[in-house]
Amino acid sequence: MLLLLLLMLLSVGFFIELIQKYILRKKGLNWDEHWNELMKQEWFQKLLENREVKEWVESDKEHGLLHDPYYIRKIIDQEMHRETFITYVHGKTRLNKSG
Repeated sequence: MLLLLLLMLLSVGFFIELIQKYILRKKGLNWDEHWNELMKQEWFQKLLENREVKEWVESDKEHGLLHDPYYIRKIIDQEMHRETFITYVHGKTRLNKSG
């Protein structure tokens, strides 16, 4: 009985997703738009002046945090996330340099 209820809830969620996506044409976040906006940010350009950071960002763009449009939006909009990202990048590039 519980399994049947779970299956019904999953089915309803699936159909709601289909309706939003195809009938209402709900648009998801566009990674390219966010990436272009991030590239225009002065603080990000300053960050990319470091060669090691630039290489790490290129790698992370394919397989890491920068692959997520929601995360890119957060670091653009919220200073706390931006500062945390900058600290994270500097820590990663320092680790790669020494190890």
